[in-house]
Amino acid sequence: MRILFSALGKRCQEKGIIIPLVLVFGATFLLMLGGILGFVLFQERYSLRRVAWNQALHLAEAGANYYRWHINHTPQGENADIQDGNDWCCKVGGVSYSATSSQCQDGDFTVCGTCDGKPCYVHSYIDPETNATTGEFVLKIKAKKICGKYLGVYVYSTGYTTKYPEIKRTVLVKYASTPIAEYGSIIDEAVWRATDEKTYGKFHTNHGIRMDAVNNSLVTSEVNQWVCTPSFSCCGDAWGCNCEWSEALGCYRVGGPWWCSGVCSDLDVPEGCVWSTTTHQAECNGICGAGGPKDLWKYPAFHFNFAALTNDLNGMKQLAEESETERGQDEVQHLSPSGAEGYHIILHSDRTYDIKRVNSVGGIPNAYDMQEKDWITSEEIIISETTLKANVPLPSDCGLIFVEDNLWIEGTVKGKITIAAAVPDDDAKDPNIFINNNLDYTTLEGPDSLALIAENNVLITAYCAGAGNDITARGVFVAQKGYVGRRGYWGLPYNVRVRNRLLTYGTIVSEIRGEVTYIFTDGTIFSGFQHWDNYFDERLARDPPPLLPYVSPELQTISWEEIPPE
Repeated sequence: MRILFSALGKRCQEKGIIIPLVLVFGATFLLMLGGILGFVLFQERYSLRRVAWNQALHLAEAGANYYRWHINHTPQGENADIQDGNDWCCKVGGVSYSATSSQCQDGDFTVCGTCDGKPCYVHSYIDPETNATTGEFVLKIKAKKICGKYLGVYVYSTGYTTKYPEIKRTVLVKYASTPIAEYGSIIDEAVWRATDEKTYGKFHTNHGIRMDAVNNSLVTSEVNQWVCTPSFSCCGDAWGCNCEWSEALGCYRVGGPWWCSGVCSDLDVPEGCVWSTTTHQAECNGICGAGGPKDLWKYPAFHFNFAALTNDLNGMKQLAEESETERGQDEVQHLSPSGAEGYHIILHSDRTYDIKRVNSVGGIPNAYDMQEKDWITSEEIIISETTLKANVPLPSDCGLIFVEDNLWIEGTVKGKITIAAAVPDDDAKDPNIFINNNLDYTTLEGPDSLALIAENNVLITAYCAGAGNDITARGVFVAQKGYVGRRGYWGLPYNVRVRNRLLTYGTIVSEIRGEVTYIFTDGTIFSGFQHWDNYFDERLARDPPPLLPYVSPELQTISWEEIPPE
């Protein structure tokens, strides 16, 4: 019996050991299972939050895109609807204020869409597939007004999803119309850029381009095809070759153009052209030639409307008159017809200028004019003048001067200034602007900028003063019906008609392709500049002078960046 009890007791002890082991391993398994489930749930939450973080950026971009659509489809003229369609701009303590109120101003900027400093233009984002609201974006709009017009807007768009409203992302997008200052040159006629003429900045023509030069930006032509004539050195047989310009190559003429007696010795059909033996013409792509890179060439492209500049000039005249009336006669911004030859304005580095009436001018005979295509007497030398006002201040918020007469200009630019010379309501009067001396900025890295807009020509005078034989002209130069350049002087002393170097830094907009250098058939210069350094000023594209005409009035994306949410 003792032996039996002893065996039974040993079995019971063995069964008692299994229970703790089951409990230990079970607990361990539950802990491991809980950890795995916790990790899975954590990863799911992290994934959902990560998705929400990505969606928040898309919602923020949707807000910026919405505003661009809204502003381009709201009939507000040239003034952007920075109030996002609301009748209020900002709220302070629950009280609404308009965009013109001081409560909505931040330095030089108007800021709309804030409630006690926080963004509050809220829009729901509805999924078009489910018709459910999946998130929201909140807008804050910041714009700077110059001369009564908003040139562009900064849009702060913050997006977040409905499930995770605490996860926010913000983008800052600048929208602005494309000013002409975004281009290095805009010409209404066909153009030839020779091998030694490097092309900086965007280059556009409403006609064809023979581009043998190197370009560092877009080159665009409105046309898909054009005829390259001998004036662009395009020739292929005796009917249309370069010897049109030279009797020495075996050509003749009878009261008209030169014709070749046989095959010309210097045939030239540019790349992208085909010589037609039927029409005896070089039929070319919109852009042709040996230059490049050709992947930056685009044709056909847009049409720049030179005639529409009249509307801009009318608006400038009206604004200058209104601005002068508001400020009083101490700040002259509108100059009516002089009753004499025009006006002479001298800009000073302290943002003031002198106004002189030009009483009489002298003419230079035997001056070749690209507009007339003939030799004329150039009435451009100031003989006598009378000082009308000295040290006239320019308004800090609207650097605009409108002149209804010919204008001689020189000096140093401080701040942003636009000067126009036009009589837009009289087709018989098309004033010229004469650059009489250097036009420079007080600083090359600061906010200084200049725009000269002439209804006719913008011309560098024969006796334009400079440093030695070098002339500097910085700014945006617009010739609505004429050209930007210099006339070709034949009868002047060599050191006057031939100068060393011309530096232009900015943008040239010209209906007629102008010239600054005139050469004999043997390649020597008889008038103009031996060197022309023509550069593009990208600062003017980002921050142009006031009231500058646009390539397109529709607002485009100028910059995009993600910033921390407020």
